[in-house]
Amino acid sequence: MDGATMAGGPSLWQVGGALVAVFALLVVVLKFLQRWQRTDGAGADVRVLSVRRLGPRRELQVLRVGDDVHTLYRHDAAMVLLKTESLAGLEAAAATEETPATPPLHRRLRALVGAAGGTAITTEP
Repeated sequence: MDGATMAGGPSLWQVGGALVAVFALLVVVLKFLQRWQRTDGAGADVRVLSVRRLGPRRELQVLRVGDDVHTLYRHDAAMVLLKTESLAGLEAAAATEETPATPPLHRRLRALVGAAGGTAITTEP
């Protein structure tokens, strides 16, 4: 053995080999995690159907999660679930074009705030 290598520490080849081994292990672990997440199946059925902007930080989102369709009201970091429908019922209503008349959004939000025990500020007489 070389006495200079023993006294001075690891050689450049040893450091390079160790780095290659660590990066190869990192790539293998990341590929495994990617494959594991893809076969989970939970994320494959989630889709954003529509987004309606209500203001600079407010929006109404319609999300499909599996066989359910959720309507959400988002404001900053808060989310409120307004309603949940089955996908089959929504498709049947769209096929027959017999969608029920819905009240304007501000009335539904006031009703939601009232059901939660709060008071809504109204601008209507």
